Amino acid sequence: MAPKKTYYPAKTFDDDFAAFTQMCATNSWTFPGIAQTDLEAAVTAQRSERADHDKVELAYLKAHEKFGVAQATRYALYAAALNAARGVFRNNKEVLAQLERFKAARVARKKAESPKVPPK
Repeated sequence: MAPKKTYYPAKTFDDDFAAFTQMCATNSWTFPGIAQTDLEAAVTAQRSERADHDKVELAYLKAHEKFGVAQATRYALYAAALNAARGVFRNNKEVLAQLERFKAARVARKKAESPKVPPK
């Protein structure tokens, strides 16, 4: 059996949860089995964990961008060297055959279907 996918509420959950907890305290609402202190502790934990999560997410995004820029530079170097090899050995069929494996895969695009016009 496949594990259930984790549910992630909207980004406004933190504020909604805190506002609801404050409303419960202001109106002295109580619910069986749910202590106000538990709600307040959960709001505090939510805020703290959200801050930690956002820091990690930001660090990932920065690392991902840095990697992407570095990879693009490496790819440009690779492409230049590959094209230089093809140019230098353009008359050598044996070397060109070896370089054939580095050919970019061509994926044909599907033609967009034109909308069908109903007859008049």
